[in-house]
Amino acid sequence: MALRVFASAWGNATHWGSLRRLMDGLQFKGFAGLEASLSDLGDDADARAATAQQARDRGLELIVGLYSHWTDYEGTWAAADPAEHLDQLRRQVDACAALEPMHINVHAGCDSWPEDVSTRFFEDAQSIVPANASFETHRGRPLGHAFQCERILDAVPGLRLTADPSHWHVVHERFLDMDAVAGRVDHVHARVGNEERPQLAAPFDDAAADWHVAFWRKCWDAGARTACVEYGPAPYQLTGDFRDLWLQNCAAKDHIEEAFAAWERGS
Repeated sequence: MALRVFASAWGNATHWGSLRRLMDGLQFKGFAGLEASLSDLGDDADARAATAQQARDRGLELIVGLYSHWTDYEGTWAAADPAEHLDQLRRQVDACAALEPMHINVHAGCDSWPEDVSTRFFEDAQSIVPANASFETHRGRPLGHAFQCERILDAVPGLRLTADPSHWHVVHERFLDMDAVAGRVDHVHARVGNEERPQLAAPFDDAAADWHVAFWRKCWDAGARTACVEYGPAPYQLTGDFRDLWLQNCAAKDHIEEAFAAWERGS
């Protein structure tokens, strides 16, 4: 099965001026589809349905990002208990269902919870989301701590991941051996980062890129076949404008596709 590479609405829609024009660009550059949150897709159910139809009209698949709290990481973080997170997650799952996405990426939980609370939360959360959902290893979330992520995976056998190792590098200020979790990865956020930055610009020819490719290969060995390059605007992007960001996402697409082709060849 081929690798399907997606781009994020984050930052790229600003470059193109609208989500519709971004989707034209995705189609032109050969992306498999768009990854976007519910609010990216529209302010209400009708607007989101129209955006999903525009994607289908262009032959693009849709990955929808859901949030149990701190939606889109906008505004100030506020404490909320697991019950509040689960309630919002249920509402977002219901709102997402009509869009029929090929995959769902879930930002869930809170990194300030005790580990036993987080573990129970993920047991409950995975019973709420559909089978085509995975939970992102994002900072600010329980899975953003690599060692805790491993322990939660051990405790919740059915939990599936969206792996974004760039968050782990920054949290722990080092590259870790995370091969043990690769078999739990359904979707990859393929942004190359290092110990100090979650996002490094092309060309991808250093130790950080080598680490990411080696980890992706483990994920591909286990069956993962979707990736979102998800390079974002400032403060993730240190230099350049939104046009440079779009070109960076296109370069990242080429990079991961070349890495996948080499993996398929066994080289």
